[in-house]
Amino acid sequence: MRVIRQSDYRVMAWKNGGGTTTEIHLSPSETGNFDWRVSIATVNADGPFSIFPGYDRHIMVLDGKGMTLKVGDKGPFHLAPLEPFSFAGDAAVTGLLAHGPVRDFNLMVRRDYGHGTLRVHQCADAYLVGSANAQHLVHNMDGDSILLEAGEVFTFAAGAKLAICEVSPHWRREPAA
Repeated sequence: MRVIRQSDYRVMAWKNGGGTTTEIHLSPSETGNFDWRVSIATVNADGPFSIFPGYDRHIMVLDGKGMTLKVGDKGPFHLAPLEPFSFAGDAAVTGLLAHGPVRDFNLMVRRDYGHGTLRVHQCADAYLVGSANAQHLVHNMDGDSILLEAGEVFTFAAGAKLAICEVSPHWRREPAA
């Protein structure tokens, strides 16, 4: 288990130069061709998303009134706060803000590496996160993030609001019965 403090997050320009993102985690950390990445972006204006060929993207609005996406020739898709949405990083995506800026949470997973999911959990009681076959990055929306490797578990306190990223590398999947 590794705690990733907000002071460890890294701010960088978007790939398309249209804004900035705050990178929470990049795996592996020493390469530009990452397997998976978690970040939080501030979107101040309507416009195109960066294209990430070969990646699947999972996004949700953290703060703000929401955003509408047009993904290739599909959509519009209305993103309300805390409702995850997934799309191919290869697609041309345009975002339109509902009523002012938003902050959005992003998980990107390289398709040939594995599969990812993003979900939100509000802890009513203590909540255990972990899996034998997946890596998790759990972002406490009121604090830091926790990185759990496969087989590690962590208990979050009641009242925590969590964004949970689960990444299952292809080589860790259970064989079909």
